[in-house]
Amino acid sequence: MEYIIFLFAQSLWWGVVSWKFFIAAGRKPWEAFVPFYNMVVMLKIAERPTWWVILLVLPVIGTVMTIVLVYEFLHVFGQRKTWQTAAVFFTLGVYLGFLNYFDTIKFTGRDNKAIKAALGDWGNSIFFAVVAATIIRSTTFEAYTIPTSSMEKSLMVGDFLFVSKLHYGVRVPMTPISFPLVHNMIPFTTIKSYFEFPQIPYLRMPKLQDVERGESVVFNYPIDVGPIDKKTNYIKRCVGIPGDELQIKDRVLYVNGEEFQFPDRANPQYKYYVRTNGMAFNKKKLKEDFDINYLTQSEYRQDPPSQDVYALQTNQNEYLIFISDSVYDAFAALPNIQEIKPIIAPMAGQSAKADQPETLSALENQDTSSILFPDDNVHGPRLFKYSWDNYGPIHVPAEGETVTLDKKAVKQYATIIEKYEGNSFREENGTYFINGEKATTYTFKQNYYWMMGDNRHNSQDSRYWGYVPEDHIVGKPVFIWMSFDKNGKGLEKIRFSRIFTTVHGQGERTTYFWYALILGLLIYGANKYRLKKKEAKKAT
Repeated sequence: MEYIIFLFAQSLWWGVVSWKFFIAAGRKPWEAFVPFYNMVVMLKIAERPTWWVILLVLPVIGTVMTIVLVYEFLHVFGQRKTWQTAAVFFTLGVYLGFLNYFDTIKFTGRDNKAIKAALGDWGNSIFFAVVAATIIRSTTFEAYTIPTSSMEKSLMVGDFLFVSKLHYGVRVPMTPISFPLVHNMIPFTTIKSYFEFPQIPYLRMPKLQDVERGESVVFNYPIDVGPIDKKTNYIKRCVGIPGDELQIKDRVLYVNGEEFQFPDRANPQYKYYVRTNGMAFNKKKLKEDFDINYLTQSEYRQDPPSQDVYALQTNQNEYLIFISDSVYDAFAALPNIQEIKPIIAPMAGQSAKADQPETLSALENQDTSSILFPDDNVHGPRLFKYSWDNYGPIHVPAEGETVTLDKKAVKQYATIIEKYEGNSFREENGTYFINGEKATTYTFKQNYYWMMGDNRHNSQDSRYWGYVPEDHIVGKPVFIWMSFDKNGKGLEKIRFSRIFTTVHGQGERTTYFWYALILGLLIYGANKYRLKKKEAKKAT
């Protein structure tokens, strides 16, 4: 409703600041004040296709098309400087109103030669390329880059992905007035790329599939601030779907009582306590054989999150190392390894095992001190006492499901009730009030999901901030088109084995890069041969 009101107000405002232009073009002044119809008339005056009115009212795309329409409209009245279009846009039409009331307006008609001279050969092409790219980005696929190591070694820092909006249903943009082709900030600035008003209610187009347990999913970070679709994009693995019951026991995840099975192309990573015989690790061999980053001090200062090996100060032969499942056995067989044990944090209030190295116990007790969802640092003592490795059981809410409100339920679901589903909520002497009315139960309005990173000990995920609402789901990553390793050397910076590979699927990941390269060369060669043959035919 906000957006409809905005469009009506915008149309009326255009009438206020442009009705004399309509008269000068031989139209009736009242036509400038009829919402939406005035856009059609402006397109006719500018000699542009009237179907453009559809693009003008679409979220996000309309922002670009409004600039195009302003330029075209001013042009037919002799106002042909680029700065004049910019003045109208950045003053929200005030400059157009100045011309309307204080300047002599004369209709001069469209001059395609003048437009070409002003914009150049590429001007119109660039504008409509932006429009086309915005439509594609909003309705089909969006490019995404893995920014952090939370999904290592399944999805890696430096992977460039295409994320499908179609699989889970295209979500209609909720923040319609925004800068095209960027997310929430104008590039190279700290300026927001959008206006928070107006907002469009959550609406999703028909989907190809539901979010399935085990899939990698891109979503908006739930506890971020701002409009839903402008929150920071995160990518994690969905391990819990609506109605699921989850529990982590000594690092192993169970869903509905059964051990969670990672899909074929997942390569989860955990941290381990490692004790050697005193022989140092070969940093180059660790990288080449196990893709373990043992950075130098200068490299670590430049990029701390990439470090996988931490030498512990307690003893020169003790380390904390992040190791993926696929290389664990080979790493454990290294000749300098004397002991390797998983770091498993017990529940808060419990002690680490007695029959293990003191350093390992200290690491586990340190992890136990982390306060995780549903507990927090604000509302009293910890009720749940979960740790990263011993967590739950916890239930994932489903749309239409009803829960009884008590102290523990409120801890789990208060954020859902207030923030995600838009109710007022308060407690008075053990009695709960929702939207001012006494409540003993609550029925969920939408589905929720539980997301976890495959880099289990280096991931801020649902264990930390809780549930992901359905209206925060962005899309399904489907294709890796490029992959860079910033810690690689020379050509090793390019992970050729990951380029042109699919994210999901059965069996080992297969690259189609070389096939695509050969196909591209064949097409290029065929075109060159065809052109050469055509030129030879002309010459004869």
